[in-house]
Amino acid sequence: MRQKWFPSPRLLAFAPLALVLIVAVACGTAGEAPAAAPAAPAAPATEAPAAAMAESTPVAAPSSGSSGASAGAATAIPAPTAMPDTSAMMGPRGTLTFGLPLVPPFHVFPTVTEGAGYHHNGFTTSETLVHMSEDREIVPRLFKEWSVAPDNVTWTFKLQEGAQFHKGYGELDAEGVIWSMMISGGKSSRVGYNAHIRRIWGVAGDVKEGKTVTDILDEGRVRAIDKYTIELNTGTPQYDTLSLLAFPHVNIISKAQLEDVGVDEASRNMSGTAPWEFQEHKSDQFTRWAAVEDHWRRTPEFAEMVWQHIPEESTRVANFKTGQLTALEMNLDSIAAVKDVPGTSLFKIAGGSAASMAFYGNWYVGLNADGSRTPEHIERAPGFDPTLPWTSGNPDPASEEWQNAAKVRTALSIAIDRQTIADSLLSGEAIPDPLPAWSFHLDKLPAEYRQWEFNPEKSRQLLAEAGYPDGFEITLTPLGGSNYLEVTSAIAQMWDQIGVKANQQNLPYKTFRPSIVERTYNQAYQHTHVAVDPLDRWSGAFNHDTAWNFGVDHPVLRDLMLEAQGTVDNAARYAIMAEAAKFMYDNALSVGLYAQNQVFALSGDTEPWPEHLNYAETRDLTALEYAPNLTQ
Repeated sequence: MRQKWFPSPRLLAFAPLALVLIVAVACGTAGEAPAAAPAAPAAPATEAPAAAMAESTPVAAPSSGSSGASAGAATAIPAPTAMPDTSAMMGPRGTLTFGLPLVPPFHVFPTVTEGAGYHHNGFTTSETLVHMSEDREIVPRLFKEWSVAPDNVTWTFKLQEGAQFHKGYGELDAEGVIWSMMISGGKSSRVGYNAHIRRIWGVAGDVKEGKTVTDILDEGRVRAIDKYTIELNTGTPQYDTLSLLAFPHVNIISKAQLEDVGVDEASRNMSGTAPWEFQEHKSDQFTRWAAVEDHWRRTPEFAEMVWQHIPEESTRVANFKTGQLTALEMNLDSIAAVKDVPGTSLFKIAGGSAASMAFYGNWYVGLNADGSRTPEHIERAPGFDPTLPWTSGNPDPASEEWQNAAKVRTALSIAIDRQTIADSLLSGEAIPDPLPAWSFHLDKLPAEYRQWEFNPEKSRQLLAEAGYPDGFEITLTPLGGSNYLEVTSAIAQMWDQIGVKANQQNLPYKTFRPSIVERTYNQAYQHTHVAVDPLDRWSGAFNHDTAWNFGVDHPVLRDLMLEAQGTVDNAARYAIMAEAAKFMYDNALSVGLYAQNQVFALSGDTEPWPEHLNYAETRDLTALEYAPNLTQ
């Protein structure tokens, strides 16, 4: 009989992941009055006329082939057909109030950012150079068109004219784009894709204080041909030359602002080019933006946007039910509490997020077979500790020490009952997932790598073989939201059944993240990820040279990913990545848990805008400038 480790399991019928389901509900009751939320700034007066309703369209499933990132023929990419702008007819009005469990500090300059602020900056204050559409194709943004030569190396990008920085810092030009990429690609940059920028663009520079950029790297592979044209030579073909530019992490900042006020002030009062201009941030309370009228791309229909920091789930839900929030980020088990509120629509993004378990401290690039460490490894991975049961002092997969650590990690993985977690804790909005970022591409893996077995008895046997018959202790850190704390608690109970005591550490992400970036954390971490192409995530998450890492790197993975990055043919690239996936799975370095739908609740003041989301990042509610304003 299948065992359940939950004290009070809430078993629900399993529902497979839909592509995207947008459910409009117009019945029910408002519910109880909420507890007090942090005070938000006063909203401006609203006008009476109602905006036209935007049509909601289903979201297409990700393609099993290209994500639109690979090099193509040397033809220009045309700008998309302009959408009717209803806000232009009546102007922005009212406030879009978004309730979230965590509003990160607004301290967003790439080299000094705290927490995930720079990431959110890429779809609020700043813009990306390109955008990933709902059919997972790369479409124009600040780059309005581009072409690539037959050598798949020489790219020409045309910049949108008239894209103005906020706060009077002038128009974005080609030199400004190159400078912005240099800062994000710097060695001290905390942007998770900094190594990707250096690999593709060949530029880097650091600025940690004041106004001076230091440690400048320029390989001479990128230049401004004129005010709006950039020529880039990637050195060798790179599969992600375009897709990298769609990630919100890689957004455009102002050189003029840095030179005017310095890095700290620029970071706390960022000037971007997006349809939202930053206005105010109060720590652990709210962040506020104002709509940019006559924006080159889209003027929001709401006059301002406020992200409200409401950590307590019940308080956040109660505020939504009583009409104080326009949009709500919620745990999956809160769907039942909000779906019957009059006017509510559920904005679902299929497979919008996935959760994995990484065993941190497994950093092997720079570790020698005799256990000695290169100076670079000592500096880069101060948290490396080969005495931990899940970590090896020998990077050779054939060594006994490595195989014992792999047995420990495998034992921890197969002790997790993924199906019960999906059924009982995730409201039927999730399915088990074997490997990080592979949920849309399991057909490209051998059958034996498409799922983990659930076998606690075998777990105990593996632990005994590895020298831990009585188990050990491990710290387990979850993310907040989407029932992650409940899932972490369930995993801790499952591990307890095999003799492993998991000490749960619940920390705000802004507090925890520095230990990841600095590579001092060496325990277990339940993290989220999203990727259309597995290599998009793996080349950062398991790369020894990136700012943000999933706690794992190894020469085998490094070499396979470097080969894959230079392979623009989709079938050939996936064959290489399948080899990397086998190595990851066989050694249980980072294991998948589940893929889930992302579900947000919207009030009757707006409705879903799936056709405008940035599908390079589906864990968040992006493109908020396209939120229809349905207020009367």
